[in-house]
Amino acid sequence: MRNVEIKGKIRDYDKICKVAEELSGGPPTLIKQNDIFYKVNNGRLKMRFYADSAATLVRYDRSKEKGPKLANYELLQFTTAEYEKAKLLDDMLKKCLGAQGRVVKERKLYMVGQTRIHIDTVKDLGHFMELEVVLAPEQTVEDGQKIASELQKKLGVQNEDLIDNAYVDMLLKE
Repeated sequence: MRNVEIKGKIRDYDKICKVAEELSGGPPTLIKQNDIFYKVNNGRLKMRFYADSAATLVRYDRSKEKGPKLANYELLQFTTAEYEKAKLLDDMLKKCLGAQGRVVKERKLYMVGQTRIHIDTVKDLGHFMELEVVLAPEQTVEDGQKIASELQKKLGVQNEDLIDNAYVDMLLKE
C-alpha cells in the first residue's frame, strides 16, 4: 500500500482541531497508541498497541524530507482476541532485533475524502499534525502531493513548521 504524508508541528492546537472537524464534517475518532520500534536494516518496523488491546505490526519506508513524501507500508492486524499473540511477537522481535524506541501518543483522527488527518499529542514532544493521503492504485505520487498540500494550507500549517523525521527519531535526540 502507498500514501503521501506530511507531518508538522502545531502552533494552535484548538484551532487546527476546529478546522479539521469542519473539513471532515464531524468529530474525531480518539485513538491511544503505544508504538514499539525495532532495530532494522531497512525502513521501519513497529508494533502498535491500542488501548482496546488490539495491535498492528507496521512495516514502512519513506524518505526523510519536509513536505509531501511517498510512504510504502504493510500492515499485520491483531484483533483484541489475538492480543497475546501480538505481545508474544513483540517479545520475540525485541529479543531478535532489539527495541529502538517507544512513542506514546493520543491521536485524533479526522477523515477528509481519502485523507487521514491526525492531530497527535505525543508524550514528551507536544502537538503535531500528520496527513496521510491513501493513494488508489491509479493515482500518482503527484496527485497525492497536491491533495496533501491543499489540506496543509486549509489547516493553516506553515511550510516552516514541517518536519522530516519520525517521532521516534525526535525522542531519541532528546
